[in-house]
Amino acid sequence: RVDLEIPENRIIEALTKVGLDVINVTRLNRKEGNIPTSTVKITFKDANNQNTFIHTGLQVDSMHFNAEAASQNKKSVQCYICLQYNHVAKYCKTKQQKCTKCGDNHCIEQYTAANDAIKYNNCKGKHLATANDCPNFLEQENRILN
Repeated sequence: RVDLEIPENRIIEALTKVGLDVINVTRLNRKEGNIPTSTVKITFKDANNQNTFIHTGLQVDSMHFNAEAASQNKKSVQCYICLQYNHVAKYCKTKQQKCTKCGDNHCIEQYTAANDAIKYNNCKGKHLATANDCPNFLEQENRILN
């Protein structure tokens, strides 16, 4: 958390002064009203610079601010519109909803086939598109963790 009165260029100056190689500094804004917050995202050239910063924090004039690493998303993301991975519905280019039971172009409430006809269009498995034991889901999870 960095005081709102300290602009990004002062943060960059303070970091380069102590020998850190900074690529970018961005103050994050609230979603509602686009109001600046005290949270600052700093991108470093490499992990060594990042780790040094996390251990030492930020010193601007006589003020010291603790630093912490951003938490990484450890779960795969699946769009509930098209049922594909790596994006959410807000950014989906497909506007036609896919059924999680059969993969056809309708919502799950309009599914009329028997439950034994369930199949996931991406892997052709006999399970819902959102199943945690789907080979595609497991592949996505493995990709994120490794």
